[in-house]
Amino acid sequence: MPPDQSEVPITARNVDLSNCDREQVQFCGAIQPHGVLLVLSEPDCMITHVSANTEERLGLTSEDLLGQPIDRLLNHEEAQLFRRQVSHEKNLTCPPVCLFTAPVPGPMKEAYFFVHRNENGLLIVELEGKGLPGPVSLQDLYSEVRASMADLQRTESLQAFFDLAVSRIRRFTGYDRVLAYKFLEDRSGWVLAEDREEGLESYVGLHYPASDIPEPARRLFSMKWISHLPDVGYEPVPLIAKQGEEEKPLDLSYSILRSVSVMYSGYLKNMGVKSTMVLTLLKNGKLWGLISCMHHRNPKHVAYEHRTAAEFLAHLMSLAMASKEELQDREYVGQLKGLHATMMEQMLRHVNFQEGLLRHETNLLSYFGASGAVVALDGHLHKLGRTPDDSRLKDLVTWLADHMGQDTYATDRLSAAYSPAAAFHELASGLLALRLFTHKPHFILWFLPEVAKTVNWAGDPHKPVDVSRIDGEERLIPRASFALWKESVRGSSRPWRESELAAAADLRRAIVDVVLRKAEELARANEELTRSNVELDAFAYIASHDLKEPLRGIHNYARFVLEDYEDKLDAEGQKKLRTMMKLTERMDELINGLLHYSRLSREALEGEPTDLASLVRRVVQSLKPRLDELQVAVRTTGPLPTLSVNPVMFQEVFANLITNAMKYNDKPEKWIEIGVSAEEPASQRTVAAQEEGMTVLHVKDNGIGIPTRHQEQIFNMFRRLHARDAYGGGTGVGLTIAKKIIERHGGRLWVESEPTVGSTFFIALPR
Repeated sequence: MPPDQSEVPITARNVDLSNCDREQVQFCGAIQPHGVLLVLSEPDCMITHVSANTEERLGLTSEDLLGQPIDRLLNHEEAQLFRRQVSHEKNLTCPPVCLFTAPVPGPMKEAYFFVHRNENGLLIVELEGKGLPGPVSLQDLYSEVRASMADLQRTESLQAFFDLAVSRIRRFTGYDRVLAYKFLEDRSGWVLAEDREEGLESYVGLHYPASDIPEPARRLFSMKWISHLPDVGYEPVPLIAKQGEEEKPLDLSYSILRSVSVMYSGYLKNMGVKSTMVLTLLKNGKLWGLISCMHHRNPKHVAYEHRTAAEFLAHLMSLAMASKEELQDREYVGQLKGLHATMMEQMLRHVNFQEGLLRHETNLLSYFGASGAVVALDGHLHKLGRTPDDSRLKDLVTWLADHMGQDTYATDRLSAAYSPAAAFHELASGLLALRLFTHKPHFILWFLPEVAKTVNWAGDPHKPVDVSRIDGEERLIPRASFALWKESVRGSSRPWRESELAAAADLRRAIVDVVLRKAEELARANEELTRSNVELDAFAYIASHDLKEPLRGIHNYARFVLEDYEDKLDAEGQKKLRTMMKLTERMDELINGLLHYSRLSREALEGEPTDLASLVRRVVQSLKPRLDELQVAVRTTGPLPTLSVNPVMFQEVFANLITNAMKYNDKPEKWIEIGVSAEEPASQRTVAAQEEGMTVLHVKDNGIGIPTRHQEQIFNMFRRLHARDAYGGGTGVGLTIAKKIIERHGGRLWVESEPTVGSTFFIALPR
């Protein structure tokens, strides 16, 4: 079956501007001739593909190698070493790893073995002979890199950093020209630093159109720290597959020998470049720029050790460069944060937040060096500085309301996105807009004035390729002219900085989250706090006086009896007294814990995965003496789940529910059932909770039941339906505490009951 058109590698005959950005160069099916490529299957290490130059480089034909194990190329000992290293090396999906050097047959004699796994899980093995020595010896290479990094760290500006970087890289690679190339916001490139051999024309300050480095090339640069093309004029070496493997495209994204696009090699030829090496510069994982090394006199192969040093330096440079940029931005960020604090203070002093933004010496114009600012609310425009007139502003706000997909919008070429802005480009070529509310056209706008400038292009940016007639056909070829082309740019402001966009977003959050929303939340919080404090005071009083004092007396009397009458008590009596003391100590701890919880009830709870079956067993065991005394059977129906809860508090929940169930029961055969509610028909509240994705548990008894009119009242603080001493007495706080604990876990507690039949307490909890 023919491959999809989008996956056809671009050649000299089918290239056009529409498919340059779709070219899948990783599937080119060819390599550069200075090395050999083998593809191995795993785990047998059988050769499935070879480059067509194996006979020239290794003295072995493709027929000699295809379908054979790696042992056909290496001796037994080296083949075993290869297998061991490949099986133990887990990180082979990244750029190739140099496993070792080994003797090989044929003219290559000795080769580096570079290995990686491609996206299809195949082993890509690349052999490269040892290159000529570099201008810096291997002994001095480490010292050179270390000294370079130390000197780079001491530079005071980004420009000084790159001026020194290109000089040092050229010194230990030996290239004619090394330049630093930064990608701008419009995706074009700009040469900001260069070190070159005397007599070569300077490229510093030149701009290159985005089409010079299409998207596939940028993607591959982002994946690899280094790319090396020793001979721009090379003839690609095709890959040969064993029978049955021909139709499968081979992904060579990380290959060091992969053939390059014909547009790229043609472009370099037109520049007079014979060899190149490119180092990638990343910032926060994104392509920031390139260090491009060029040789104009003749092809140049850089030895592996020197490439590794350059790659290491690219890593360090990316980190240091990001640090330099952040350092330059830090002072400005500090100023913006100071402005933010002042604006916050001013807004909080006014009923209407816009007064704090507009009516003080420090106002919206204090941000970003803006020439004008507008707050658009409910059709009203509040303006500062130089802005377009009201009718044009209202049209702009309408356009923003229809086209802004996010809360923040920034452009340094407003007229390019919104053509009516051409009428006021001198006032407002740059725009930063904040949308305050999703469903209302409320905006804050900042304007930057036009900055007219002249851009020096390396050739005509509007003619990124040339058309030539070859073999009777018109074809696109890389542009051949790089003569200086000056372009006057109008309708642009200075670019917006990332720190400015972040500061604007911070201001929006302050307005929306703090000023507008927090006022209502504060009122609700005060109301809730007042109610909670009343409950807390009442609870603290009853716990401190009605519960803790008798408990302390019980504990002390048990201790006195044990101390004074120990010799008169048998072992069983002593054991029971000690058990009583332990139980009172535990009860005191629970009360103290509940008091503490009540004071902190508004704070978030930290749950942990808890096996409820185990938790219920512990609770039942702690209540066993009382259960045995009242002859109450406790059973569980089906397995109980593991949920994220606070286990200490949920022991209290089940202890309260089980205690109530065994107390309020007058049947001769008493039982309590605990399980997951899944029976049919389920109650309306149970179904609703389950539809919300909650787990619903139940604690069911066959006790006296609760009349319908009292089923909500029983959860009120201190509410008892019976006399103080009836059914064993109590304070009436247990169900209140249980309900609060469950609600703090995002759940619900309710009861369904029928007098004389029994009660079922339902616990709905998030899964």
